[in-house]
Amino acid sequence: MRLFMAKKVEAHRLIKSADDLVTPREQTRAGFIAMALEKNYIAIPYIEEAKALKALAKKIRKPIDLLKLQDVRSGLLTASGLSDKSQKYLTDDDKTIAIKGLIETFLEPAGAYFIDELVYRYLI
Repeated sequence: MRLFMAKKVEAHRLIKSADDLVTPREQTRAGFIAMALEKNYIAIPYIEEAKALKALAKKIRKPIDLLKLQDVRSGLLTASGLSDKSQKYLTDDDKTIAIKGLIETFLEPAGAYFIDELVYRYLI
């Protein structure tokens, strides 16, 4: 097999100076605004999950009672800082330990605002 090199690479005719490589301010501005909107669209499912978690958590009076609600377990694991990947390596007991750590370290000290604290931790 033989490879051939191009005889001559011509400089791009539209680029005459370094200034030609600078993105105009208006295009940069539009790009940043478009990215900000895109990030908000990407966040929609997470916000909806957080709202559902909050609604379910409102059924209980004390943070420790969250352990009794199977419907919120996935949200509790996320709020405790465990990624989906990390959960594959943990037993149910390990996961419960992580949830108890969340409850004791963050939710109980939040007092009456423990549900808000749960939602904030879920979203981070």
